[in-house]
Amino acid sequence: MTLLLSLCSLYGHAQVYIPMPADSGATWRYRIYDIDYITHIVDVIMFLNGEDTMAYGNVYHKIISRSASYVVPSGFDPPVVPIGASNPDTYYGAIRESGKKVYQLNNSGEALIFDFNALVGDPVPAYSGTDQVTGIDSVLVSGTYHKRYLTTDPGYYIIEGIGSNRGLIPDINDGSGDVVFYCFTNAGVSWSPDTTIPCTYIYPIGYTSGIAMNKVPEMEVYPVPASDIVHITGLVQNSNSPATVFNSLGQIVWSGSVGSQADISVSGWPKGVYTLRVNWNTIDILNKKIVVE
Repeated sequence: MTLLLSLCSLYGHAQVYIPMPADSGATWRYRIYDIDYITHIVDVIMFLNGEDTMAYGNVYHKIISRSASYVVPSGFDPPVVPIGASNPDTYYGAIRESGKKVYQLNNSGEALIFDFNALVGDPVPAYSGTDQVTGIDSVLVSGTYHKRYLTTDPGYYIIEGIGSNRGLIPDINDGSGDVVFYCFTNAGVSWSPDTTIPCTYIYPIGYTSGIAMNKVPEMEVYPVPASDIVHITGLVQNSNSPATVFNSLGQIVWSGSVGSQADISVSGWPKGVYTLRVNWNTIDILNKKIVVE
């Protein structure tokens, strides 16, 4: 996926409000360095698995944590690459969004983690406690502007629809180590504070599909925009993968399966942006935008 990143000093360029992801496919990747044991590193992804839970009369979207722990020689920082998990998937918590505010459900109850109503000078939650908003600009991510909130902590800012540069959960750092947030991906959107580090994934324990981890296909969808037929190419030869198209409200407008090449008729669809989601295998979900004019 190609990442387009641009900072705009005038947040008025931002488009309509972009909510946080609410269904499966959204993934945030971190690395945790344990300062108690200098050579102990944990690579982590947090992801939404599409399941919900109810608490305090509200619906929350479950967050799953998948991690790989290992010990490296002192001073050695291994590259961020696809890797197999060494620990089972764990329920981490859950989030909900209401009125441009994002809440996290945890063992102690509900906590506000992001407030996208904030103005310059307002306090906002942060991993270190509470910071103040010092400025608001925009970040261009894959062709769409997202508001960015700068804070009194120069190492902490918040982006609507993504979270913070500390990742989805601001307080993932428990104080016993240092946390680096590497990448967010969802429905064809990719964002990273450091574009030199690739977006890669952590695979479940016992991942034995036989598909090379670095050989996930780059699905192509064209033309963009389309008015009659959308062509899909780039999938593995003879594959037969379940596929679904969602409109901007998250409603299913088409479902079926796609192979190495496929066509979808979009004639008669209302103008707008749709999301094509292909379950390429039991692990990888491919997402592309369809624009109908």
